[in-house]
Amino acid sequence: MLFSAEISDFRTIHNVLRAISFKDYAILRPTEEGLKFTLEEMKSVEISAYVPRNMFSYYRIADNTDVSFKISMKVFTECLNIFGDEGNPSIKLSYKNEGAPLCLIIKHSEENITVDCEIKTLNADDSHDFSLAEECNLNKVVFSANMLAEVLQRLDNAADEITISISPDPPHFTLSTTGIAGESKVNIPRQSDSITIFQCQQKSSWKYAFHNIRQILKVMNYANKVAIFSGETGLLGLQLVINSDERQMYIEYYVTSLFGDG
Repeated sequence: MLFSAEISDFRTIHNVLRAISFKDYAILRPTEEGLKFTLEEMKSVEISAYVPRNMFSYYRIADNTDVSFKISMKVFTECLNIFGDEGNPSIKLSYKNEGAPLCLIIKHSEENITVDCEIKTLNADDSHDFSLAEECNLNKVVFSANMLAEVLQRLDNAADEITISISPDPPHFTLSTTGIAGESKVNIPRQSDSITIFQCQQKSSWKYAFHNIRQILKVMNYANKVAIFSGETGLLGLQLVINSDERQMYIEYYVTSLFGDG
């Protein structure tokens, strides 16, 4: 058996995975630290959900083995939601060998109902393994997730592009869009209650496709805080922290820039 695990409460995991499922397929990669789900779009957007090992009641991967495979996120999230909001079901996952299906055993303890599912797996394509530490090491701003989501929703949703500017000088952090309705801009000073950490080594200003930024809003509703990282290449990294029963799972989201002045 290459991978097997069990978790008793996966409601938060289901909600988060459903919120990030903007593509049909995800690469599932069990590691010593936990389970990683990765989706990407045209090499311009990549999102990964990390379910840490301590969220599982049982977790095992084969020694000295690099395990990864691709599954349908639609099928996987539908299996997780097979009992809807009723009760508190548990789930066992297992992956026997390369090319084998991902097996799920979902048990509703209160009703004593067990459902077995098998999800077809595909070979995982090579993906760009972005690194916040290596590629987004210039500036870092940590926000309250609710406040940042509210600010993004205030901007012109019809706009195609958004400019994100970070500066050591006032106004420090700026989000701006230009659309049919004109310019929409929000300035946030580093002293704002919505910012808990502000680290800026160098002024930067980059444009991004606004729909790529809006995609993260769904999962931001489950997050407690959001860290925004930027680097010299314009790659934007967002890290979301989601609390679940005194444990934390993480989302990392990367967006490549359209262009900018650095």
